Amino acid sequence: MNYILSALLWTAYGLSFVISFFVALIVRIFTFPFDPYNRFPNAVMIFFGKSILVLNPMWKRHYSGLEHLKDEAPGFIRVANHQSFLDMPFIATLPTNMKWVSKKELFRIPIVGWLMYLAGHISVDRGSREAAKSLLKMNAPIEDGMSVMMFPEGTRSRDGNIKPFKKGAFHASMDNGFRIQPIVIEGTFPCIKPDTWVMNLRGNLYVSVLEPVDPAAFDSVNSLKDHVYTLISEERERLKQLAQHKR
Repeated sequence: MNYILSALLWTAYGLSFVISFFVALIVRIFTFPFDPYNRFPNAVMIFFGKSILVLNPMWKRHYSGLEHLKDEAPGFIRVANHQSFLDMPFIATLPTNMKWVSKKELFRIPIVGWLMYLAGHISVDRGSREAAKSLLKMNAPIEDGMSVMMFPEGTRSRDGNIKPFKKGAFHASMDNGFRIQPIVIEGTFPCIKPDTWVMNLRGNLYVSVLEPVDPAAFDSVNSLKDHVYTLISEERERLKQLAQHKR
């Protein structure tokens, strides 16, 4: 049964991207003169992007710290641990409109990549000397109140545990004075594990938004990175305890 329901969910999710691409294209045509950061087509993408979660009511969602989720200028560099493909649609259910920093390869995927381009998301050439320059593209949106979202691990965890953080987000924070806002995810890994399309259709999913961290309080990129890593790790342990009580 999981095979059939998983196939249906993936099909519905794919169709949602096709629909959202054409809706976002129409929205962009009418809004580009006064929407320099593609906020409106991005809102379309986020609305449809969370459909895989909304279509499966057996994934129970739990939120904490939403009072820390503010849209203000300047915006934040938001960072989260990365357990599963499901993290992105889960984060899309948060009540905010933000940009994603993603590897450039994703922008080459038909429909999905075109939609990301329409929505104004930021592509980064990972492993390239130009990666740091690519991150400069997020400065203007942040200064104007549009936060960005990054996975500092760089890719999904293969075992659900938090991998070491890369420095890109923390360099950008220190260099520009942008606050880092940690977001913690727990429970998505067993729902869609790496290297399989078959889903576990039951689960409790947790997301916790932590208070922003001011880079001015740290004397180096490493100390800022390590502090945020500790915050996310400790909050994830708390969420794991909550999840165990739900079983």
